[in-house]
Amino acid sequence: MPRLALLLALLLTAGCTGSPDTRGPFPAGAALVSEAATSFASVRSVHFAAGVNGVLPGFPLRQIEGDATLGDGGTATGTADVQDDTTTGGHTKFPFAVHDGQDSLPDEYRISAFLGPQGGLKRLLDGVTDAKTEGRENVDGAPALRVAGRVPAAVAHSVLPPIGADLNVKVWVADDGPRRFVRLWVQVPPAGDHLSPVMIELSLTEQT
Repeated sequence: MPRLALLLALLLTAGCTGSPDTRGPFPAGAALVSEAATSFASVRSVHFAAGVNGVLPGFPLRQIEGDATLGDGGTATGTADVQDDTTTGGHTKFPFAVHDGQDSLPDEYRISAFLGPQGGLKRLLDGVTDAKTEGRENVDGAPALRVAGRVPAAVAHSVLPPIGADLNVKVWVADDGPRRFVRLWVQVPPAGDHLSPVMIELSLTEQT
């Protein structure tokens, strides 16, 4: 199960600056997300850092950081922090190394299912609706435009199977040079009336 969680985290799967600069005008949100999706489709290697705030059934990941590449048949290495017992709050932190060609994994959970032109992250960006540019802020020391939107449940579920509801998302797109996809924030609605929504943040750097 931990290895499955690691690969799931690559699809979505940190931290942002304070309030954005809302002085416009800004490029249209739909155009920004579309350009970011097109740019990300050609990315073959990336450093990722993700965090999960809350409990998503079937997805015990708390934090993960590492490097993923489509080279060598698809590999990922790094460290992960996974919940052991959601009742007691126990968790385990460990290094990981995954190779698509050597691990017995379902096709939908391979590195190639997340990176690349047919990958889950590209599909997630393609599925964003109601996109609206909210402002400009720094991400990893560089200016980026923040776009708010929604992702329909069908798209979200195809990317991360434990999710079966519409998502609220924020996408950060580089404001200098190519429109790179640099950060993602996802709010997963609560599974029950007395539960809190789950927040997932993903940072993407060193893209080649």
